[in-house]
Amino acid sequence: MAYTFTRERDPDAKERICRAVLESLPDWFGIPEAIDQFCREARDLRMWVARTKNSMGDDEVAGLVTLLQHFPTAAELHLIAIRTEHHREGLGQKLLAEVEAHLKKKAARILTVKTLAPSAGDRFYARTHRFYAAEGFVPLEVFPTLWDEENPCLLMAKVLRVPRRFTEQKLVIASHNKGKLKEMVELMAPLGIEVVLAGDLGLPEPDETEDSYVGNAKLKAVAAAKASGLPALADDSGLSVEALGGQPGIYSARWADKGHDGERDFNIGMERVLRELGPHSNRRARFVSALALCWPDGHCELFEAWVEGEIIHEQRGARGFGYDPLFKPLGYDVTFGEMDPDHKREISHRAEAFRQLMAACFQGR
Repeated sequence: MAYTFTRERDPDAKERICRAVLESLPDWFGIPEAIDQFCREARDLRMWVARTKNSMGDDEVAGLVTLLQHFPTAAELHLIAIRTEHHREGLGQKLLAEVEAHLKKKAARILTVKTLAPSAGDRFYARTHRFYAAEGFVPLEVFPTLWDEENPCLLMAKVLRVPRRFTEQKLVIASHNKGKLKEMVELMAPLGIEVVLAGDLGLPEPDETEDSYVGNAKLKAVAAAKASGLPALADDSGLSVEALGGQPGIYSARWADKGHDGERDFNIGMERVLRELGPHSNRRARFVSALALCWPDGHCELFEAWVEGEIIHEQRGARGFGYDPLFKPLGYDVTFGEMDPDHKREISHRAEAFRQLMAACFQGR
C-alpha cells in the first residue's frame, strides 16, 4: 500500500488526528484518561502523519508518530500509533525512518522510548516490544511504578550515530564574530591543535539561510572545509525568549543592526528585546549554541546545547558580548555580562556544546 508522510503543525489538527487513531486501538489505548493526556501533549510536539487513499479515493490517516525533544542530543518517541488495518504493512518502520531522518539532520544521537514492560504479560505490548527490538532499541531499565504497579514501564534506547574521531593536526574556525572567536580559540587551546581563523584565510562568510542553529552552523562549517581543504568548526548561537515565541532565535545577530562602523550593534538588539517583551511577566529565555565540525569529504558532526535563564529589565555588565548583559542564568544573581569570564566558560551554552564535541570527537588527544 502506498503512503505519504507529512509533518503536521496545527495544534488542533494534531489533537484531532491523535484522538481518532488512539480511539481505534482499544487493545493498546483502552483508558480514556490516557488518551486525553496523549492528545493534549501531542499539541505541542513534533508530529508526522502517514496517509493513504481509501476506497473512495479520499485521504485518510493510517498512523502517526510524535516526538519529544528532552535535550538537543536526546529525543524520545512520545507516541507511535497505527490503525489496525495498516498493521504488518511496514508502516511503523517507515514512520520511525521519518523521525530518524529528521533527528540525524540535527544534533541528536540517542532516541529513547517508554513502553509497557514484558513483565506485565500483555500480549499486544509484547508485539510492540518486539518491534522496537527489531528496530535497534535496547532495554535500559524497568521502572515498576512510574505509571502504576499494574503497568511497569520499560525504558529503551537506540544510538542514532557514532561520532567520527578527529585525528588531524589543523583546524579552521569558521567564524567572523570576534567574541565567539576569542571563546572558541580559548576552548580549543588545550588540545594542541593548530587553529586557523577563516578570516586569516580570506574565506567569505556565507549567508545563514537555514531555519535552525544546527543548520546554520553546518552551512558555515561545510563552506569553510570545502574552501580550505581542512576540517572546519563553526558555531551558530542565539537568544530565544519564550514570551516572544522563541525570537530572536536564529535571527539574534540580525536584530542587532549594523552601526556606523559596519559592526553589529547588540545594544540595538537588546533594546528591541526589551521593547517587544515590555512588562510581560514571563521573562524565561535560553541561550542556544550549535557546533558543527565538518571535514572536506562532507562528513559532519553536530552538537547543540543551551542554558536556561531569564531576561532582566535593563542591561547589566560590560563583560561578555552580544545579549549577555540582559541574560541572567537560572540560579545566579548576575548576568553573563557581569559574570567572571572563567565562570561563564564553565556554565555557558557554548561551553556545554564544546564539552559534547570534546567527548565525542577529541577524547584522548
